[in-house]
Amino acid sequence: PQPPVLQPTIEAVAMAESAAGSALVQAIAGAGGGLFATLVLQPIEVVKTQIQLDHSHRPPASQVVQQILASEGVLGLFRGIGSKGVDTVSRYFIYFFAYDFIGGIARRHREMTTGVNLLVGYLAGVVAVTGTTPLDMASTKLQAGTVQGSLAAVLWKTFQQRGLPGLYDGYGYNLALCTNPAISNTLFDQIKGIILQRQGPSATLSSFHAFVLGAFTKSVAILVTYPLTFLKTLLQAGRETTSSRDSLESEPSDKRRRFKTLAVLYSGLGAQLLKGVLQAALLYMAKERIEVGASAVVRLLVKLLRVRSARASIVGPA
Repeated sequence: PQPPVLQPTIEAVAMAESAAGSALVQAIAGAGGGLFATLVLQPIEVVKTQIQLDHSHRPPASQVVQQILASEGVLGLFRGIGSKGVDTVSRYFIYFFAYDFIGGIARRHREMTTGVNLLVGYLAGVVAVTGTTPLDMASTKLQAGTVQGSLAAVLWKTFQQRGLPGLYDGYGYNLALCTNPAISNTLFDQIKGIILQRQGPSATLSSFHAFVLGAFTKSVAILVTYPLTFLKTLLQAGRETTSSRDSLESEPSDKRRRFKTLAVLYSGLGAQLLKGVLQAALLYMAKERIEVGASAVVRLLVKLLRVRSARASIVGPA
């Protein structure tokens, strides 16, 4: 038998393995769900970006689609899909790993109230955007068509021209936008907990419930944070906003100016709502299914590593 003094250490190691394993499962499931949603919805993302960049005219989505098809063909609707895929997988992997890991630490020290859950979601978002803002900046430029080349080439060219600050264009907006996943994930977890509590301890969320719940919670988050999303897109794409500023200053009435400012800040909201709501719905639907498989794989890997470690400890002294 193990000496008693080692027991706390063994328990601590087991707890750490459990926390890391849980966070890894969430990260894999989140990255997989995010990639699936991105592949399905990339055309909407491209159209939304074009509407945001042409905010002075605010063309309808159907007109933007026709323009892209006429100039670039069907592949134009998937412009920047490679860079967006890398950005999405990296961001969601980091976010869900940090969200589960930080949440596990918080649960060991205090009750997970709505406020604590929001804070955990925000901190996880800060970790994710700090690691992925350069990818987000480059993929936005490629998607908008303001630059050409590979993701690596855009990153290197930006670094050569503007240094590290250039890679973090929009970082301040991204920090503020961390409230978006914090709101949507907190709402999702809270409502999911209520649903599962009514169904029983061994219940899981169905694909339909995950789809509807993800759509609802994301729509709330988008409506709250969209102006920041709009301003961040303009900054990262490298487009000037002087024309819209001049048109606002020419308005004779303060009331009309405020109304027009609000209209400009919500340019492309329809496309963003469609894309964001569907993305969150598809993400959570896929994530709930991937999570089951990823959990089984991670448990198997942990078990194999423990068996291997036990065998090594037995063979070692001999």
